[in-house]
Amino acid sequence: MRTPSFLIGLALLIVVGAATMTALPWNPEMVHGINVKPQKRMLLPPANALAIGHPRILERDDADKQLTDPLGVSAQAVEQGHMLFDTYCSVCHGANGRGAGPIAKHFRLVADLTSPTVQAYSDGLMYSIIREGGFNMPAYAESLSAGERWAVVRYVRTLRRPS
Repeated sequence: MRTPSFLIGLALLIVVGAATMTALPWNPEMVHGINVKPQKRMLLPPANALAIGHPRILERDDADKQLTDPLGVSAQAVEQGHMLFDTYCSVCHGANGRGAGPIAKHFRLVADLTSPTVQAYSDGLMYSIIREGGFNMPAYAESLSAGERWAVVRYVRTLRRPS
């Protein structure tokens, strides 16, 4: 006659085996997830391809040479840029753009936007700095639309230091 421990062990083996068999495969949905199958590769978009309805993103050097302000000089663009500057930029650069905003004391260097060096930047370079950020400056590509970034550039141009 079989011992009770042998029967208990056999019953335990059957229960564990059944539980394991019903659990396989553990996650059948992994097969249907987004992935790259073997022998396939991700295709890159063709050179100079544009997303529909979006401007082409240029490297900073290319933006410096190629981008021009589409808004032109208008009181409406300067007014919109002033409002956006007060919202996004003045906390670091200060209301007058001289780099003395309430957050500036926490950073080593905040640019004086009225300086001749900054005012000598091309519109495209200034736009790309606003879009991509700088050393301590955050990028505003997600916060400001292209038109709003150009409006801020237009307003920064009015911050020239008095002679």
